[in-house]
Amino acid sequence: ASAQDATVDDDEIIVTATHRAQSIQDVPFSVNAQTEEAIQRSGATNLEDLSRNVAGLSVQNLGPGQSQVSLRGVSAGQIVRDQPGVKEQVGVYLDDSVVSLSLFTPDLDLYDLNRVETLRGPQGTLFGSGNVGGTIRYITNQPELDIFEGSIEGQINMIEDGGEGGHLRGMINVPLVPGVLSMRAVGYHTEYGGFIDALREGGGVTEDVNDGERSGVRLAFGIQPTPNLSITPRFLYQH
Repeated sequence: ASAQDATVDDDEIIVTATHRAQSIQDVPFSVNAQTEEAIQRSGATNLEDLSRNVAGLSVQNLGPGQSQVSLRGVSAGQIVRDQPGVKEQVGVYLDDSVVSLSLFTPDLDLYDLNRVETLRGPQGTLFGSGNVGGTIRYITNQPELDIFEGSIEGQINMIEDGGEGGHLRGMINVPLVPGVLSMRAVGYHTEYGGFIDALREGGGVTEDVNDGERSGVRLAFGIQPTPNLSITPRFLYQH
């Protein structure tokens, strides 16, 4: 019998759920990884949209930046925001930085993300307290040291008997010192069209009270002084 040639799967997904790069098939616990292409195909713009495609993940929308995330039914429960002594049960990370607090889960824009990893089940060994139900990680595209590239995306939408909305997003990657220093900048602005009318005393009506907007910028620098050392400072602002 002759041995068959080994084949390489071009669609292999590499994750860093255990703080090292490895195939998602080799991770010893349940991980869901939605790649940038999958996010674009689904039209997802925030974590609530992503949760529809992840088994065991649900998001209760309590308003912008205040969503309650649960994994496999585990969450902090319905509590008063910033209640002392209450710890979040699902950790949310931007790369390796925690961005979640009790009842405060930033609805980060998903533009120019490499993938979103959902680690189901307790992750206290790798990520510490606040990860009893699991961990969600936004993994951004890293600055490229030798490539100049950019992208832009726009959309306009209209709601019947409601308002107008849309978004404009852009990314640029600039090598400042080729092979040593680069910058990657992402900016976005989204307008949400409202569709709910509020009835006021005296018979008045305020139209489209649930409209809103989201703006933000993400800036990262790639610094590689030696082949064995890389430093990536990152700045994120979102309103």
